[in-house]
Amino acid sequence: MSGGYPVPQRIGDAERDRAVQFLQEHHSQGRLDPTEFDERMTAALRAKTQADLDRLFTDLPSPTPRSPGSDVAPLAGQPPASQPSAPASVVPKRLWGAIDIVVGAIWPITLLVLFALHWDPWYLIFVPIIVSSIWGRRKAQERADHERIERANRHQLGHEGMHGGDGAEDDGTDPGRPRNSPDR
Repeated sequence: MSGGYPVPQRIGDAERDRAVQFLQEHHSQGRLDPTEFDERMTAALRAKTQADLDRLFTDLPSPTPRSPGSDVAPLAGQPPASQPSAPASVVPKRLWGAIDIVVGAIWPITLLVLFALHWDPWYLIFVPIIVSSIWGRRKAQERADHERIERANRHQLGHEGMHGGDGAEDDGTDPGRPRNSPDR
């Protein structure tokens, strides 16, 4: 291209995955509601150029794909395709398990305490109800986010498979396709 216009810089899977990681961080910090997060994550996974990604972070503080020191680069020696598309959960799996145990144990402990005290502090029954509902909602949101990421990854992989893995759009000029193909 000539005429002094900047050429859009194409991006790959590693840049898209890194942008999704940053969006998940902003979502976990409460800067993006679930709807905004879903829209921006979908746009990040479909982005073709760096400008497409930059638009998603104009109203967000660091970390962003262009912020200094925000490298979440792929692991050395591994190609981007072998990288996990979804970053690890904000809450480590061991902590999830420990909290699950505590939330599960709060019911029998509360019931034992209430029986031992002859139900005088009956209002203590609200402690496990509140804790369980908050934790259940949190886990449901985490599952929904994980499923949304998996669907987006499957969609992206299916899209790449249809286009030879290079992400190029099909303009009908594929020389490898037979001329009598039904979609011509």
